[in-house]
Amino acid sequence: MALLVFPTCFFGIFAKDVDILTASISGGRSLSNIEDRIATDGGGYWYANADGIALHKPEKIMAWRAFNSATGGGIDPFIFPICDARHQPIGKRFRVPHSDGTGFDDDTLYTQGDCEVFIAENAPLRATTIKLAITTLGKPLIGGERFTIVHDTWRERAYQVGAIIDQTATSATIQFHTPLREAVNAGTPVDFNNPRFVAHVEGQMSAPLSNPKFATGSVRFVEDMTGSYT
Repeated sequence: MALLVFPTCFFGIFAKDVDILTASISGGRSLSNIEDRIATDGGGYWYANADGIALHKPEKIMAWRAFNSATGGGIDPFIFPICDARHQPIGKRFRVPHSDGTGFDDDTLYTQGDCEVFIAENAPLRATTIKLAITTLGKPLIGGERFTIVHDTWRERAYQVGAIIDQTATSATIQFHTPLREAVNAGTPVDFNNPRFVAHVEGQMSAPLSNPKFATGSVRFVEDMTGSYT
């Protein structure tokens, strides 16, 4: 099925906390005061927090309400674009309008970067290292970049580069987090232009009116792991 896309940049959600939440337990401390910790979350999951979202136009308030209703009050999964091109390996961006030639009022959502990257070698489920084939990359990878792989079953999943093991103008080997949600084959696109992941609302999409004209939104999204996307 086609998943809705949350219009992150249309709402002007630039001040947001997007990261990977991990959990671990301690095995206790040794006599030499060394502590062993063990991950208990399978590699973690993505979340996004945003508060103080200025819904200062009627169309933004209505779009907020409509999205909440369209996802069953936040129950149904959707795609959350991170909208953080500043910290991606993009050299320049190209405007990509709707089919009628229009875009949102801030033009942010309708831009496309200059990165074209693919998986160079097959990688198994839960791999944390992959080799990339680079056609074009606006800037060299330095670590911390996010990318998305569109999987056959798990759909859009985001990953974050941790370490650059090797890099040339046409290839790179990287360590990343979270582990691969699904095995990938050579030739699979790796999207650095538009990092995004399948999410659902945790709690409520709150947007109280502060007066008859303006509302302020707050929301928390978490990576959706239901897997029911067909």
